[in-house]
Amino acid sequence: MKAKSKFLFLISTLTILAILMVHLDSIRALFLPENEVWVHIRDNLLVEYIKNTVGIVFFSMLFSAIIGTLLAFVISCYEFPFRKLINIVLHLPLAVPAYIGAYVYVNMFQPGGYLFNIFGPNARPTTFWMAVLVFTLFLYPYVFISVKGFISRDMSSYIENARVLGKKEWQIFGAVILPLAKTSILTGSVFVGLEVLGDFGVVNYLNLHTFSTAIFKSWFNFRDLDSALRLSGMVIVAVFILLAIKGLVLRYRSLSMTTMKVTAISRKKLSTVGMTMFYSFAGLILTMALLLPLLRLATWATMSFQNVRWENMGTIISNSLLYSLLATTIIVVLGIIMASYTRIAPKFLSAFYGKISLITYALPGPVVAISVLFFTISLAERFNFSVAATSGMLVFGYVIRYLGIAYKNVEDGYKKLGTSHHQVSRTLGKGYYETLFKVDIPMLKPFILSGAALVFMDLIKELPLTLALRPFNFHTLATQTYQFASDEMLADTAMPSLIIIAISMCLMIMLFQTKSRKRAK
Repeated sequence: MKAKSKFLFLISTLTILAILMVHLDSIRALFLPENEVWVHIRDNLLVEYIKNTVGIVFFSMLFSAIIGTLLAFVISCYEFPFRKLINIVLHLPLAVPAYIGAYVYVNMFQPGGYLFNIFGPNARPTTFWMAVLVFTLFLYPYVFISVKGFISRDMSSYIENARVLGKKEWQIFGAVILPLAKTSILTGSVFVGLEVLGDFGVVNYLNLHTFSTAIFKSWFNFRDLDSALRLSGMVIVAVFILLAIKGLVLRYRSLSMTTMKVTAISRKKLSTVGMTMFYSFAGLILTMALLLPLLRLATWATMSFQNVRWENMGTIISNSLLYSLLATTIIVVLGIIMASYTRIAPKFLSAFYGKISLITYALPGPVVAISVLFFTISLAERFNFSVAATSGMLVFGYVIRYLGIAYKNVEDGYKKLGTSHHQVSRTLGKGYYETLFKVDIPMLKPFILSGAALVFMDLIKELPLTLALRPFNFHTLATQTYQFASDEMLADTAMPSLIIIAISMCLMIMLFQTKSRKRAK
């Protein structure tokens, strides 16, 4: 092995081994002898877990796909007043954590709430459909972003040809956009499904029995780590199958569209009727996903402002920012190291390392939490030291969970930059690491910052991992919001919720502007 890659190989390999070792016990638990708690879960609860989890994931993906695809089609293919502004705002519901949306919507459907006063008691959905509503409203941007990017980048010639042939707009959407964009719709929908699968805050607050709540219940209520690991293993297998299906579909797409010429799409002016329909539809979505929740939180904030203990709130904000920043720094550094190694590694090893780091992000937070905890307990038993939830364990869990985001962004940056600048620098006599720090990393700066912003935003909102691995009496903005909601102190959730949303929205706007500048270049 060349000396230049030894350090990169060592760090990358140790990282991958840590990821594999953390999740190995969850897979192995599937083949262990069954204990009494697992027999009880299997015979009485498992069917309900599967039914609720699959149902919520399926309908959330379905409705998110419908909303995201329709909005992406109009935004990408038509020109109308305020299009750029609406385009930005349609991304922002992703900045609102779904569990905060659940707290708000449950309250608004209760007697005295906004929606209860408008529609009456009969309009209140069941907890199952309340969960689907919340997930759809706050996760549809995954589909919107995926489909909008595909249409804007790859669909120009198809749409122009259909228009030349005299096809009407609804025919273009049904016969051209939907068949060709189905892989992008699937990609965005899979992200929605993975977010729903990994959620704990929404389903726990609505008292729905899913795999996420089952893992925590087995762990905390039944005190049975083996059953929690077994449930985690089942989720890991399900995620692997889902990602394998997605990978096969995307491979087919890449093979079938490699000869397509990429040109900018020519947007057509939207008719008056079309504008009326779009403004009504987009207005309804944004009202439900942004206006009503923010208005409710603002009202709660004015009611609870005098009750805020600012000294405690300052500590909570500091905890959130400090630990998120620390974990983000470690994750980004590891992401740069791994992407730099996979760039020069043998093809098989490069693909293997990349897949493992990305799969970790697809695993639900409760699964990662239980895996990290059992891994730490196993190390403690082997090396004879006491174990307790610590800040180090929390940061380790964050790194395991979110490494894939930073790695993927840096890897994409390397692919777009190519190797020409690196090779020129090496030809001029610069060493590998000097080239890495003086040429590659400065050119990767937009991709590194994008990855860091995405990781930081996810960490600020992270709930199940922090709940499970935090030290005693340690709170972040997310866990404090959860604690207030659990104690039915909904008005007090407003301040930490609004801070989370404000930070997330600022990061999303920054990401949007960064991507716009990259496209302009």
